Amino acid sequence: MTTEAADAIDRLVTAFDHHDPAYTPQTAQRVNREIRERGVTWSPAYGGIWILSRYADVRAALADWRTFSSARGVHFPRAEGMPMFSPIDYDPPRQREIRDRMAAPVTREAVHGLEPELRRIAARLLAPVVERGYGDLMAEVAEPFAIEVLGVAFGLSETCRGRIREATRTMWTYISSDRDASKFWPAFHALLADEIERVRREPDGSYIARLAAMRQDGRPLPDEELYSIIVSFCVAGHDNTMNSITRLVHTLAGDPALQLRLRREPALRPAVAEEALRRWCPTDRFTRITTREVTVAGTVIPAGARVVLLFDAANRDPEKFPGPDRFDPDRGNSHQHLGFGHGIHHCMGLHLARAEFAAVLDELAGLPVFDLEGPSELHFENGRHVMFDRVSVRFRTGEER
Repeated sequence: MTTEAADAIDRLVTAFDHHDPAYTPQTAQRVNREIRERGVTWSPAYGGIWILSRYADVRAALADWRTFSSARGVHFPRAEGMPMFSPIDYDPPRQREIRDRMAAPVTREAVHGLEPELRRIAARLLAPVVERGYGDLMAEVAEPFAIEVLGVAFGLSETCRGRIREATRTMWTYISSDRDASKFWPAFHALLADEIERVRREPDGSYIARLAAMRQDGRPLPDEELYSIIVSFCVAGHDNTMNSITRLVHTLAGDPALQLRLRREPALRPAVAEEALRRWCPTDRFTRITTREVTVAGTVIPAGARVVLLFDAANRDPEKFPGPDRFDPDRGNSHQHLGFGHGIHHCMGLHLARAEFAAVLDELAGLPVFDLEGPSELHFENGRHVMFDRVSVRFRTGEER
């Protein structure tokens, strides 16, 4: 480690700032570990923030929405003029009302009905890569797979599917860096407005068509709520899944023995997906605001404080997950990770996400073994989403399927 990197880590441990350019996927693991070892910490960044990083503390905060409120937004800092994200930026009872409206396309039953289509999508995207013998499993599989599944599950047009990734990437670039929503929200709003107009003009039975037709007290849903729901589905519905699938295939590409084991032991595939989510949380953190003075692990946090919940640090807490930096598909409690959150904001789309992981893993298990071909660079989007630039692989020729 260079002196410059060591100095940056020391600075970030004592004055944590998840938007500091020095806070990268390469330094985050060390920073998060040292913060976790210190317990509850405080940073002067943004006028003062508190950081929870131990598994028990983060999980307890997620479970206590009355004390750790989401109602002032979980993304921080946040661009002025950006709509709230539903339902995560709300507290009950509003949160429950919105969550109920959003539930239909991601119930266990709805997802079960999509599973054959998920397999077909995964097979279609993998086929040209396998035929060629090499390719980028992020750009050619993980990203288009997540976006296409999003489109099928919610009823997005081909046009919207083709533009949603760039709209999301632009939003993450500006939502916190300069707090100017005019650089991304008008274009994003226009994209969603076109979708709403399309399904109101020609209802097609999709979820987005049903949502656009919903009534509240005899009137259409307020635009604020309608756009909040749709932007949340569009972003969360592909971003985290894309990141997780990318990490999953990267892990497999670096471990041919694990690929062979998953062929022999299909029942192990869900555990591998959960361990990947534990080991590499796709969303590193969210924030809350305290509604009262609260004591956490002996430290008093005042009312009205902004609290950062470090999911990735919690998922690597050795008190919960012994040997946390080791990827262990036989770990018995991987499913208790916080990658899907916890409490009332537990991820709505977890059934869909798990079905997507299963579809990709099942298809890969029938293909030749593949190996990493060249390094993959990682970076944060918006200080919280771990992103790969590529996952270049080569399939072994002559391998039995």
